[in-house]
Amino acid sequence: MDASRKRKAANATPSANDGSATKKIKLVNTRDVPSPAPASASSREALAQKVGLQLVNNLRKSQDKSGRLIASQFLTLPPRDELPDYYDFTKLPIAIDTIEDKLNDGGYKTVTEVESDFKRMVQNAKDYNNNHSEIYEDAERIRKLVYNYMKQHNPAYNEDSNYTSFPTPIPKAVERRANGGTDGHGANGRSTETPSRQRKPTAAASSEPPDRRASIMQNGTDGEHESGVNFTGLGFQDAQQTIIDALLKYTDDEGLEIFTPFAQLPSRKLEDYYKVIKFPVSLKGVRKRINGEHGKKEYTGVTDFKTWDAFEDMVSFIWRNAKDYNEDGSEMFELATQFEEHFKSLLEDAKSKVPEPNTKIKLGGPKPKVTLNLSQNRPSPSPATVSVDNDALTRQRQMVSAGVGGQQTEQRQSPAVNGMKRSNSQAPATEEGRPSTGVAVGLPAEAVKLEKAVSQSPAVNPAVPAVSAGVAADGSMPPPNARPTSSSPYPNGQPPVSSYTFTAPAYLPPTPVRTYSVADALLPKVTISTHPHLKLPKPLQLTIPPHPTLAQQSRTLSLPSSNYFLQICPVVSKTLSYGRPYKMFVFVNGTRLTQLDTLRDGSLKMHMYEGSLAQGVNRIEIEVAASRDNGKEGLDVEKVTVFANLMRS
Repeated sequence: MDASRKRKAANATPSANDGSATKKIKLVNTRDVPSPAPASASSREALAQKVGLQLVNNLRKSQDKSGRLIASQFLTLPPRDELPDYYDFTKLPIAIDTIEDKLNDGGYKTVTEVESDFKRMVQNAKDYNNNHSEIYEDAERIRKLVYNYMKQHNPAYNEDSNYTSFPTPIPKAVERRANGGTDGHGANGRSTETPSRQRKPTAAASSEPPDRRASIMQNGTDGEHESGVNFTGLGFQDAQQTIIDALLKYTDDEGLEIFTPFAQLPSRKLEDYYKVIKFPVSLKGVRKRINGEHGKKEYTGVTDFKTWDAFEDMVSFIWRNAKDYNEDGSEMFELATQFEEHFKSLLEDAKSKVPEPNTKIKLGGPKPKVTLNLSQNRPSPSPATVSVDNDALTRQRQMVSAGVGGQQTEQRQSPAVNGMKRSNSQAPATEEGRPSTGVAVGLPAEAVKLEKAVSQSPAVNPAVPAVSAGVAADGSMPPPNARPTSSSPYPNGQPPVSSYTFTAPAYLPPTPVRTYSVADALLPKVTISTHPHLKLPKPLQLTIPPHPTLAQQSRTLSLPSSNYFLQICPVVSKTLSYGRPYKMFVFVNGTRLTQLDTLRDGSLKMHMYEGSLAQGVNRIEIEVAASRDNGKEGLDVEKVTVFANLMRS
C-alpha cells in the first residue's frame, strides 16, 4: 500500500506526554488537534467527582422499557462466600458502590478514569456471563448510557475527535493477588444461569462451576504454553475461544493489556480508516463468530471456522489491517507485529494439542434411478426377448430327451428305399462321396432333430405313386418319405415376432438451476488471463461473473497463438472464504491443475492456477463443490467451462 494512504507516523501514535497506558491502549491513530490550555489538577479532580456522582445517580434510576431497574445487580459486589468462582475469574472486581466510594474520597484525577472504571465494570459482567443472559443485556444498556453521558461531559471527546474509551487496565500485582498463585479461568467460561452480581445465587451456581468454563491458565500442569495457556483436553471450538481470550488478556511487563486496541473496531467517525480498510476485523468480532453469533440472525452456538487455517486467515486481518493503515515503524505498526507473533505462537501450540474436526465432503452426487418396465405398451430400458411358440418348444424338449452325452438313445426306423432298409447310423453318400445332408453322421444329439412321426413336420407329405414299389413311372428314384432336418434356428420358416418392443431410455440430466440467490454464488468471479511472464502487448483478461440462475455455464473464445500460457484465478464466496468446507477443481483438457497460491480479492479468497494450451480447441473447467449450510445433506456445485480455440501462428 502506498505510504500516502497510510497515516503519518506523527499522527499514528500519541505524543510522549501521554501516559504509557493511554499511549498503548488508544485505538489506531489520532490526529494532532490543538489542545486548549490545560486545566489545573484540582479543577480536573472536582470535575471528575461532579460528573461521576451525577452518573451514579442516573444509573440508580435508569429503567428498561418494562420499567425494570437495569443497574440493580451492579450496585454491590456479590458475597465472596456465596460466589467464590466469580472472584477466581474476575481479576479486578468493580461495582457502582466501589466507584461511588472512590468518588467521595477524591480518588479520580480525571473524568476519563471514572469512565474507564465503569467500562471495566461492564466488561467484567460481559466476560463472566453468557451472551444471552439478562445481566449481559443489562451490562450493554449501562455501556450505552455511560457512553452517551460521557460523550457530553468528558472533555477528552472534545480534545481529541478520535478518542475512544477503554476499560481500566488490570495491573500485574492485582492479577497475581486475584489468582492467589492458582489458576484463573478463561473468558469463554460464562455462567449460563447465575449473573455475576446476583446477591443470592442459586445453589447450582455456587456449588458447580459455570457452563462452558475452560481453564486457560493452569500453572504447573503439563502441556502449558509459555504464556500460561493450557490447551490440553479442550475441544476445537473451546481452543479457538481460549486463544481469543488469551489475546484480550495478554499483558506486558507493566501489567497493561496491550492488545486492547484490537478488541473492537475503530469508531465510525474515523472515516478514512474505513475508506482504506475494506474488511475490518476485531478480536471480539472473531469471538462472536466462534460462538455462532451473526447480528440479528439466530444464535447457533457453533463456530464458523471449521479448520485452523480458516481461523488463522480471519484473525490475520487484524494485524494486516493495522499495518496497512498505520505508517511503517509507528507504534501501532510494531504492536501489530507483536500481536502477530504472539497469536502464531498460541496457534502453533493449539494445533499440536487440539486436532481439527473430521469434515469430509462426499463428491459422489445422487445417482439416477432406472426402473425396468416390462409392460407390453410402454418403453423399457431392458433388451428385447424372443418368444417361442408351443410347437417349437415341444420339438426342443424332444431333442433334449433324444440325446444324452452326445449319444442317440432311441433308434428310429427309416422307411424302405428301393426295397431296402437304411440304417440310421450311416447316411447315404452323394456323387462326390460326401454324406448326405439328410441325416447328420457322428454329430452330437443336440445338433440332430428327431421326429417320431412324419406328420409332425411342416412339410407336405409326398404322394405315393401307384406303380411298382420303389420305382417311379419314368424309372427314376422316388423322393424320400422323410424330410431332411433343417439347421435353421427358425423351424417354422419365419422368425417369431417379439411380444415386447424396445425403446432407448430418454433420461437427460436435470437443468443445473441454482437453488440460492446469485449474491450467494460459490464462484462470484472467475478470471482467466495471459500469464504475466509472457509480457504480451495485448494480454487476455477475461472475467466471468456468475450466471443469474444457473449453477453451470460455458464460454467460447479464440486466442492468438502467443496466448498459450494462461493464469486461472477463481474467487470463492465469503462463506467459503471463512470456514465452509469446499473442494476446488480446475482442469485443462482433462488434466487437473495444482493450486499454486491463495491470494485475496478484497475480503474474498482467490485460488491461482497456471496451465498451458495446445493448438486447436482446449477445454478449461473450473468447478467447486461445497457442503450445504445448516447441516443439510448433499452438495452445492457450481461449474464454469471455457472452450478456448488457440489459433495457429
